[in-house]
Amino acid sequence: MAARAEATCFLQQLASSGVKWEDFLHHLEPCVDQAGFLAGGWGNCLVEATIQEHTHGNFGQAGQVIDFLSSSGHQRYMKAADKLERLTHRAMRAGGIQSVNLPRSEHPQAWGTRGQDVPQVTATRASSSSSSSSTGSSSSGERKLDAESKALCRSAPEHARIDHILEKCIHELPVEIIVEFSQRGSVMTSSKRLKSSFHSTWLVEISPLIQDGKSYDRVIVQILGSQVGDQPLSVHISCKQIVKAMDIARRAGVRVPDVLFTGSCDTYIGPLEFIVQEYISTQTVEDVVKAPAREWNRIEREVVGKLQAFGLGEDATPMQSFESLHQYLMYFRNLVPTSLISIREEIDNFVQGLPRKKSEPLALLHQDINCGNLLTSEVDKVSNSWRLDAVIDWESAVIAPGELLCRPLEDHWRIAMAFGQVAKGAWLAGCLAEKALPRCDLEALVENYTRAAKKLEKRKHVRFEKWSSLVQKCQTADRGGGGYGK
Repeated sequence: MAARAEATCFLQQLASSGVKWEDFLHHLEPCVDQAGFLAGGWGNCLVEATIQEHTHGNFGQAGQVIDFLSSSGHQRYMKAADKLERLTHRAMRAGGIQSVNLPRSEHPQAWGTRGQDVPQVTATRASSSSSSSSTGSSSSGERKLDAESKALCRSAPEHARIDHILEKCIHELPVEIIVEFSQRGSVMTSSKRLKSSFHSTWLVEISPLIQDGKSYDRVIVQILGSQVGDQPLSVHISCKQIVKAMDIARRAGVRVPDVLFTGSCDTYIGPLEFIVQEYISTQTVEDVVKAPAREWNRIEREVVGKLQAFGLGEDATPMQSFESLHQYLMYFRNLVPTSLISIREEIDNFVQGLPRKKSEPLALLHQDINCGNLLTSEVDKVSNSWRLDAVIDWESAVIAPGELLCRPLEDHWRIAMAFGQVAKGAWLAGCLAEKALPRCDLEALVENYTRAAKKLEKRKHVRFEKWSSLVQKCQTADRGGGGYGK
């Protein structure tokens, strides 16, 4: 009982300095290492808490640290914290942080500094400006997932823990990509995996490849892992959608990487699409280096302005397209399994109360423009002016009413987008019950569901239910002959 009590109030335990973790962290600024993991004293604390969940029983020790990080006003470090917690859990399941099958250069700095309280020599503070996107990514804001839902996510099939399976099964560039380079008269000279998250991203050096009069000796290869997007307006992810979005952005006057070719490769989890893009030389390093706030905001406004001004008088297939708020809500409502009828009814009730509006002109919406996707470089040190190098990561792009590019976002859209995350979570609960989960980062998507449902409950639009409860309802309906009709 004493061990349980100690674990359930982890922040009251003593750090190596003899000070309680809560007191030690109270005035400590978080930081991230070069690989994007939470580092320094906060990183050390999170590693210790995560390890205790495996050695002392799981009482949410890591969650206590991350909640304290958020409540201390450090929400912009949530992505780095989540990344560190997940990799540490994976290492512990594999036998410990010293036995994980990763190059030493890819280890979180906090793993190598356990027992030290303030190891911040090579760590870097994250940008003080959060993403300008109002869509609410999975790595920001309140992060609370109940134990039952978390357990379901972590016991799900491997392909629903896509970062884990990509890291496990793609250790080198698939042969299909190497062959494709060869058929185009180029030879791969080196490849380096940059990260495994929703997708597996590689930096590849090649003997010059000539295409459309341009020469490329470095390219980015992205092997698409997740089939489900984490942004509120996106569901399915495909190469064709990404290529189409980048083509529209390019014609709107926004600098995006050139797409050299796409294809498919065979992997441990089946065929995966890949896209080969131009490597963009930039000073931007996600969570480390970005343009000053004034310049960054100016550049972002210019990008958004070009997308808003570009007339979409064409068929944008195969991109997801929503011509109105009503169409968006109905699309997501119909994703909800019929066994979760209360969620459908809550969406219907919200739709009935919406004011009638004229249809807005449509525009390309990126959904995730942030300091890691808006690549910039300094032009002049004296004037401190910066330029746009390119906008990358178009996987969540959709066609939607142009009003979604305006700030501040209208309240009815904010509520509707929260309903979209709830509906997506309900759909995934049905998929799990039917043993038909798509490839995805299930835990991140369930966190999105939880956050959105709690916000809607505060606004009295829904009655909050844990995601695990949705799964149980779907499983009960399945056993009783209930349906998942759309």
